[in-house]
Amino acid sequence: MYIYNKKILYSDIDEKSNMSVEGIMNAMQDCININSESIGKGVDYMKKTKRAWFAIGWNIYIKRYPALFENIVVKTWPYGFSSSMGYRNVVITDSDGEDIVCADSVWSLVDTNSGKPIRIEECDTKGYDIEERYQMEELSRKIKLPAEFEDMELLPVRKAYIDFNGHMGNAKYIQIANEYVPSDAHVKRIRVEYKSQSRYGEKLLLSTACEETDSGQRFIVKITGQEKQDIKSVVEFKL
Repeated sequence: MYIYNKKILYSDIDEKSNMSVEGIMNAMQDCININSESIGKGVDYMKKTKRAWFAIGWNIYIKRYPALFENIVVKTWPYGFSSSMGYRNVVITDSDGEDIVCADSVWSLVDTNSGKPIRIEECDTKGYDIEERYQMEELSRKIKLPAEFEDMELLPVRKAYIDFNGHMGNAKYIQIANEYVPSDAHVKRIRVEYKSQSRYGEKLLLSTACEETDSGQRFIVKITGQEKQDIKSVVEFKL
């Protein structure tokens, strides 16, 4: 397990002085990246070996949003590897030791030259502490799409959205999707399914749908590439 201590600062919060959805995603991804750097499997290693871990899906439960200047602990660990896939939990704990955010994520090891998944070797996993999967509801990686969506707008992929792999960063999909969630809504769960990469300058069509379920509303944002009409990502918010 890798542990990262963090204080919630102004850059992490929303208009209610609570940690924003984007702030939560950034903290979790920072913890994962620092974990990799700590064992010599960070950015430089990935560039040298022409490999990269690409997120395929996130399942995030938010029990409570931490507040401005609150101290939190972010923990992460892989709980399994198979073929080209890696499975990882991330948990945010408050100063009382209570788990307030828990996440399950799926990653694919990709050859950055070909853009295709490659088999995980011992050198790719050496140094990581593999632990048991966190006890949380296990959901399908595939998000069921409603029959109808309402098209909202075309959004260009900006330079600020691009990460070191040269495509739109994982958290940015959640950030732009969250713009369409009603401002008075309380998001309790976020699921993300990543389907294809978005590059700088591409135009993305954002479409939304809302459905009533037995346990509340689910608000879905579909992000589609305008040129190829390929779905880039689907983000589901459970309200």
